[in-house]
Amino acid sequence: AVTLMPSSGDRRGFTSSGTRAAAAAAAAQAQVSGDLSGVLAEVEALLSRGGTAPKDIADAAMALAYLQARGDRRVWGKLFEAAAAAKADFDAASLTSFLWAANTAGVGHFKTLYEMAGPAAKLLPSLSPAQLAVVVEALGAAGVNDTELLKAVSGRVVSKAGEFSAAQLAKVLAGFAAAGVPDVAMTKAVLAGLGGKAGADASAKDISQVLWALAKAGRADASVLPAMSKALGAKLSAADAPQDLLAGLWGLAQLGAKADVGLLSKAAGAVKGAVGDLSTEQQIYAAWSFALLGQADKELYSSLFTAVGAALSASADCVPVPVLACLAEAQLLVADRMGGQAPKLPEQVLNYALRMHSVVGDAAKVKAGSAGAAFRAEVAEATARAAGARYKPEIAAAVAALPKTTADGLPMEMAVDSLKVAVLPVDDASLSSSSPRVPLGPVLARAELLKARGYLPAIVAAPEFNAQPNATAKAKFVLAAIKAAGGNVTALEKKLNEPFDPYAE
Repeated sequence: AVTLMPSSGDRRGFTSSGTRAAAAAAAAQAQVSGDLSGVLAEVEALLSRGGTAPKDIADAAMALAYLQARGDRRVWGKLFEAAAAAKADFDAASLTSFLWAANTAGVGHFKTLYEMAGPAAKLLPSLSPAQLAVVVEALGAAGVNDTELLKAVSGRVVSKAGEFSAAQLAKVLAGFAAAGVPDVAMTKAVLAGLGGKAGADASAKDISQVLWALAKAGRADASVLPAMSKALGAKLSAADAPQDLLAGLWGLAQLGAKADVGLLSKAAGAVKGAVGDLSTEQQIYAAWSFALLGQADKELYSSLFTAVGAALSASADCVPVPVLACLAEAQLLVADRMGGQAPKLPEQVLNYALRMHSVVGDAAKVKAGSAGAAFRAEVAEATARAAGARYKPEIAAAVAALPKTTADGLPMEMAVDSLKVAVLPVDDASLSSSSPRVPLGPVLARAELLKARGYLPAIVAAPEFNAQPNATAKAKFVLAAIKAAGGNVTALEKKLNEPFDPYAE
């Protein structure tokens, strides 16, 4: 099973697109059999002689990957040591095979793989589109972001996108996203290629991989997301791995896209039949994605929450803390949508997830540093001014009164009860990288939770707010956000526009 890992701070989501799981599944479906202990012994004997040729290293790695020998770290370590020693002698075929095997088996040694980027860059002209896609995907999954290599890859894809198939374009884009390297020109070339003849051949897995990559890079391209959602629903079949499907669903949810109704129905059926094949982390992301996309399926959530509840009851630390924050949001979103019919987590599991949700929120503020703290403080002061405070003591008192808690215990950082509005300060990391910059999944989940509790979520985005020239302009900006959320601010706008003399009696 694929390991879908969230980022540690901003909850950008998976660090793997799911292709490692698909590759591993493909290897398993190949029904390769053999004497694993005998193969391991032969590989060790080969490596012990020293001076192992790159082709032999690649063949050994391929054998271990097909035999699913991920657990023997000692042998893999010797393979990586041999690969590092022979890195300058790899040709296109052996390099591709070795990197595919390491990625498929889910093993790696960052220093060695980073050093393989140099040979990959030199071999780039001789790599076929299929080989290039495998190399970029594998190096990206390992976190290798070699500037020289990726710049050359981008240039080739942009200039010769027509030479690549849909699957190859998806792998390249996913590799860049996994490496944390946004490349707007290449992304546009990939999307254009998928919109052309290559798109007709795209599988559900390819579309899911592209959606994951777009979400990982924060690119909420409204011009392509609806069509991709519809295409994913049309291409999805019983043969598709649920792990690949989840990557696409998470991408749609993270980008705030509206999922095709047909896709959600088919996806829910596929996931319900495969809950036992998913890791606990995948089950949580499935619940979060379906809930944010608006799916109401009692059987689906019941099966997911039952499995998650059992796993967390047995081992509370079986998933990272940010994933628990997703679980808390998923349960609350499902309960808000389905009411009394909503399946529920065990009470102790939900309470634990809610506490971890608060921890994640506090950690995000710490990670934002002094700049983030200053932004939130200015938004709080602007909100106080927008709500009618004028003198410094009034403003200070109003700011102190902004934090509230809903009747069921959901904390609100800045709430104006007189307007039933919750102001959400949103920093750069929680906005899309594409223009217009829109809030990403965690902010959208928070907004939905607030709506269900009778509060209008007024989103205040850092780039536009920070561009306001003075305190009055920032207060007007907050009022505009409240108005856009549906609040009646006519009287407050009039008061804010009135002349104010701080020295008047």
